[in-house]
Amino acid sequence: MMLLLDSEALSAIAHGPLARRHRVRSLISEARRREERITAVATTLTEVVRGRPADAAVYNSLRREHVFVRPVDQDIAVRAGHLLESVGAGSELAVDAFVVAAADLFGRAVIATVDTEDMRLLASRCPAIQVASINPG
Repeated sequence: MMLLLDSEALSAIAHGPLARRHRVRSLISEARRREERITAVATTLTEVVRGRPADAAVYNSLRREHVFVRPVDQDIAVRAGHLLESVGAGSELAVDAFVVAAADLFGRAVIATVDTEDMRLLASRCPAIQVASINPG
């Protein structure tokens, strides 16, 4: 099993609202307890890193939480394209598709996200993927 953080989860642990930050850290703590890998797909960084001073909090969070940033290789890119096609989506969901593709190729994973609707849509043909909302409550 693996915990995969999407861009909103990365943003939350770096400088997000306190309740959301606690929710993500709770998922991270549970993953650590089960000795699972905590991962983010490199493409998610495009949504949170902008070359501003606030980026330092993102990098610090990645280090502090020991998040492995998974590069996008050909297998992930092709699987993401297939997922988009399977649900009739376009490139507007490409970054989410990279996340789901990485989770699917890993085998079993939990994706931490605010965007549960799109993630569940993309993961609808991937029974080993769970989608966990990081919205409090």
